[in-house]
Amino acid sequence: MTRLKTTDVQRIPGTLEKYEEELVKRTGCTLLEIAEDAAQTNANIKAILNQTKAAVVPITSGGGVIEGFSQAVAAILNHVGIRTIKIKGVDIAGIAEAYEQGADLIFVADDRKFVAINTHTTHVVDNATSTAKAYVAALDKMAKGLKEKTVLVIGIGYVGSAAISNLILREAKPLAVDIDRLKLRTLSERLGRKVVVFSRLTEAIDHTDLIINAAPARNIIKADMITENTLISAPAIPLGLTRAALRKIGRNLIHDPLQLGVATMALEAWTN
Repeated sequence: MTRLKTTDVQRIPGTLEKYEEELVKRTGCTLLEIAEDAAQTNANIKAILNQTKAAVVPITSGGGVIEGFSQAVAAILNHVGIRTIKIKGVDIAGIAEAYEQGADLIFVADDRKFVAINTHTTHVVDNATSTAKAYVAALDKMAKGLKEKTVLVIGIGYVGSAAISNLILREAKPLAVDIDRLKLRTLSERLGRKVVVFSRLTEAIDHTDLIINAAPARNIIKADMITENTLISAPAIPLGLTRAALRKIGRNLIHDPLQLGVATMALEAWTN
């Protein structure tokens, strides 16, 4: 996973209501509704979540604990209706404590992985795939459907590749661009005619106004690449738009550091 910074997450707990209002304005849906679509749940999800207990366990390996990360994840879970357990320990001690307190879901992250574990079924959900599904679902809501529409995915790492797979499931027509030609060749060999690949963003972006930006690079999307019809769903951190592009895109942009991915992880871990 992309390693977040404290500045990315520290404001999340106090701004979730405002975030929700803005998300509804941009997509017509709440955070929970987008997560439901992303996770493809059809159960009485609110009743299920209200009976769910989750623990967020800090992991100190690698770069160590990101200050505010556990609190932000817990706040998002609370926001969608899941009760979180306060954990005093870290690492293995924290995981043991979560089990002892009867957690249904355990959320843990290090420098490489961020996962949710269902303690009953042992089902493990990776944040990268959940985030990809969430941002495809968000773009689907903004665009009023993606079926038969062309969508450009910028960056084909874990999140970008998962986004392409999800677009295919939704019967969209994905394009992919990446600076790594080996990744492009591997993707093309795996998916064949289901995806069209480009090595230059300036070439790819002329083919559609629907974009998923999964490339963790700054200032790659310029203002002159954006039209009045452009819609961008951007899981990438850093965001990737220049300041001028941000001003031009306005509300036709979905981007957050954790909210969509965490909500979708919770639903996938508990209901699938």
